[in-house]
Amino acid sequence: MPAVVKSKRTDISRRSNIHNEHHHSHTHTKYYVTFEFESGDRSEFHLSGKEYGLLSDEDRGTLSFQGTRYLGFERER
Repeated sequence: MPAVVKSKRTDISRRSNIHNEHHHSHTHTKYYVTFEFESGDRSEFHLSGKEYGLLSDEDRGTLSFQGTRYLGFERER
């Protein structure tokens, strides 16, 4: 389906715990991209960090998805 990248965001969560007097801290980042369709409707999808890094705002191309699951985006040349 034809689409345009409208925005990108990250969600960073931090978890800390103490085990046997050792402090452990973990950070996890989730990556999201919002696409806009020709109809003006928008949908946000969760992407891998690698895929997220390859996209820029206003990229145009063909979005593949199934329900809420992102399958891929092929940029126009």
